[in-house]
Amino acid sequence: MKRIYLTGMSGTGKTSVIRNLQHKGFTAIDTDYGNWKEISMSEETPEWILKEDEIKNLLLKPLTSSIFISGCCSNQTNLYPFFDAIVLFSASLETILQRIADRTSNPYGKMPEERDEIIWNFENIQPLLQKSAHFEFNTDVMTIEEITTSLIELSNNG
Repeated sequence: MKRIYLTGMSGTGKTSVIRNLQHKGFTAIDTDYGNWKEISMSEETPEWILKEDEIKNLLLKPLTSSIFISGCCSNQTNLYPFFDAIVLFSASLETILQRIADRTSNPYGKMPEERDEIIWNFENIQPLLQKSAHFEFNTDVMTIEEITTSLIELSNNG
């Protein structure tokens, strides 16, 4: 049993995989929903960050099965020591922008300034995520089911 963090840019498929894991009976949390984030002021700009104490409290409980948590926030690295694996979901910028334009589950990325932020994050943040991830799944070439199966295998075998 493992604690696995899924990260990646908006539009890489984190929510879809979390939903698939939930459907298969796993504890899988998308921090974009629920009470897992809070607003913080960073250089006088509001920013969503993870509620570290709440996530730590969850992760420190004895496991009865593997747990998967997804998100992408500036403070996530503070929680990395509590996870057995960090998995980065990646895709081409073109794929990300198309998925965001097409999705109906989350309004983020519809406004021009949000698309600019996504492009900036892709160019500047994604390379940092690649350096700290244990595994990277290219969601351009892997299906939701293939990713889910790989994550379940990872959670069972390491």
